[in-house]
Amino acid sequence: MKTECDLLIVGGGLTGLVAAWRARRAGLETVVVAQGPGSLPFTSGALDLLAVYPTETKRYRVRPWEAVSELIETEPNHPYGRVGLRGVRTAVEDFLSYLEASPLAYYRREEENMAIVTGAGTIKPTYAVSASMKKNRLAWSQRKPALILGFEGLADFAPEQVVSNLQDRWNGLRSARLDRTVLLDSSRRLTVAQLAADFERREFRDRFSEAVKPQLGQSKFLGLPAVLGFDRVADICRDLEEKLGVEVFEIPLLSPSLPGMRLADMLKRDLVASGADYRQGAPVEKLEAQGKEITVAHRAGKNRSEQILARHVVVATGRFFGRGLEASQHGVRETLLDLRVEAPQNRDNWHMSSFLGAPGHPINRVGVRVGRDLRPVGTDGLPLYENVFVAGAVLACHDWVREKSGAGISLATGHAAVESVLAHRRRANKKDSA
Repeated sequence: MKTECDLLIVGGGLTGLVAAWRARRAGLETVVVAQGPGSLPFTSGALDLLAVYPTETKRYRVRPWEAVSELIETEPNHPYGRVGLRGVRTAVEDFLSYLEASPLAYYRREEENMAIVTGAGTIKPTYAVSASMKKNRLAWSQRKPALILGFEGLADFAPEQVVSNLQDRWNGLRSARLDRTVLLDSSRRLTVAQLAADFERREFRDRFSEAVKPQLGQSKFLGLPAVLGFDRVADICRDLEEKLGVEVFEIPLLSPSLPGMRLADMLKRDLVASGADYRQGAPVEKLEAQGKEITVAHRAGKNRSEQILARHVVVATGRFFGRGLEASQHGVRETLLDLRVEAPQNRDNWHMSSFLGAPGHPINRVGVRVGRDLRPVGTDGLPLYENVFVAGAVLACHDWVREKSGAGISLATGHAAVESVLAHRRRANKKDSA
């Protein structure tokens, strides 16, 4: 089996999906190959830009764009530095405009970060959230009387923990659990997915509202675990608010996360509807080069093998979790093309003696070294391949966990990689016409 395309994207996380979204908008025939469901189901669904910088001082930044500008000036090899401030702004603006107009109705405060309550009872700084978590930000900022409600039998969420961790900073915060027998068959195992399916039904929401009303008291907000449906979460929130007379918000849970799944599912549906070819399961096992250009990608499934003839390739495989990088006693290697990885050569220098010390373990900043156009480079600083571009977490010189910059790096570099593909195509076309 053979497939031809303008662009092959290896990786189905946020970076790969953003790159595919930009490529389809530009009219490129695009194939996305994902080994698994990608990283989004393991995230909160909130999109971080930059909330902590410099990381060694653990300084929280209310105005993320000021921090991004400072980071680019200080760390030119950081992914944001490679893309540049204008490129980062363009990528974030384009993609969030799409999300804001989507059924998930994402929300941001333009120039400022916001803070939301998590399922662990901590406060998470972030840049943009879906409509179901918009009132989460409002509840924390106003800290009016609120009820955090859980469900008996739902092991993924403990409202008591949320209240215990926040009550010294939030007067009038209470917790309660809804008896499952009021709404559900007591013999049925309670899961996030099952509750989400239940909340899709108006009859269930009616019964839920009647059961919850007596527990609200003077509460102005009702916080629930992120279980309010699949595709219609914004509508479901509004319906519950009308029935209960309070502001309703979702609290993101630990992975797997329904808000992250909603975002991933919507992106994949929209990509397929736009004509992108999305393939999940059998990974790309090998890329075949002709000179300094990759020409063929090989996939091998259980029952058939496949060749993808690609004119350009974006590598968005992630770090260790996504298997884009592999660590061994011999060092850290990039798994797809054995690209040059920037990492301390001595394993003794991968970590610090202090687990949570500043500025963070050096292993957290390893990755593929690229040039300004995101092509991987060798020790001489020259591109290893003419038509290969690298994006996302697999890049070197960033610590997205400490910086709270993961989604921003995905958006900026996924978008920029496709811009570089387009520029490469224009140069090639101009050369051919000459």
